[in-house]
Amino acid sequence: MLKSANQQLYPINYFENNTVDNLKRDGSVAIIMRTKNRPLLLTRALESVIQQSYSNWHLYLINDGGDAKEVNELVEINLPYLKDKITVIHNSTSLGMEAASNCGFDIATEEFMVVHDDDDSWHYNFLQETVNHLNSNQNAVAVVTKCLVIYEEINVDTVKQLRTEDWSHWQQTIDIGYLLRQNVTPPICLLIRMNAAKQIGKFNDQLPVLGDWDYNLRLFRIGEIHSINEQLAFYHLRASSNNIYGNSVCAGANLHHKYQIEYRNSIVRKALSDNSANYGILHLLINEMDKKNTELTNKINELNHKINDIQGNVWYLRRKSFPLKTIAAKIRDTIRKWKKK
Repeated sequence: MLKSANQQLYPINYFENNTVDNLKRDGSVAIIMRTKNRPLLLTRALESVIQQSYSNWHLYLINDGGDAKEVNELVEINLPYLKDKITVIHNSTSLGMEAASNCGFDIATEEFMVVHDDDDSWHYNFLQETVNHLNSNQNAVAVVTKCLVIYEEINVDTVKQLRTEDWSHWQQTIDIGYLLRQNVTPPICLLIRMNAAKQIGKFNDQLPVLGDWDYNLRLFRIGEIHSINEQLAFYHLRASSNNIYGNSVCAGANLHHKYQIEYRNSIVRKALSDNSANYGILHLLINEMDKKNTELTNKINELNHKINDIQGNVWYLRRKSFPLKTIAAKIRDTIRKWKKK
């Protein structure tokens, strides 16, 4: 039973050292975009792809159980720019985010891969900069850019921008310590070598959320994830939307919290079942963490005591100075009366 749970949440068996002989070596990029009944946002996403300064890409557009007519009409409108650079897949029923991504992943053979959700967008140089980086850094399996978080709302048939902020989880260097605690990037910021992607396998369709975190952890196991300190991607959030236009990270906040705990527990459970000696390592790490927390707590308490002492002295001086303030007020009042004479 435990093994089954581990394999669902943390699919170790995906790491199979697969070799794929038919992958291209021409700098091409597979863009995997999943959508469902969000034509307003899909219009923006298609424009984001079409306007890229780097043109060697192929778009795999997966309509995951949505209205096929709406998708076909948008593709037809943009056909002069898309031409033979798009493959549209219509799922008769919704398979879910990760399974929908796999529909494109299974047939893509480009040299690089990126997941572009239908509600996000790119700076026009995103592909150019990320492809150049991976071409210049052959030891990197992927590269992530900084992104701007854009909060917005849907008003009938228009998108209204509310505010923006920098992505708070940005890391100049992607290290496993931080990545194990939480995801470091949304998919829109990450370009991956396809040979690395095929090696670690498909997106985990057993996870209704956090599939990108799972994929990044598995990707980290086979190589370094580099970063570009430039804001080249835009992550759009609609916190107030609970309908089809909502974000999974906002609309499903409780689900994210639930699976974040279960997923992390599954990783630890796998490590312990593989080697019971890992109990000792975990005990050591937790003990060291407790010692540091105790030291920090003691320092905080010591500072609080000092602050309380200082505040007490301030109040004491204020009470002592009150008679002097009264005398000074009387003197000022006397001087004002004297000037009026």
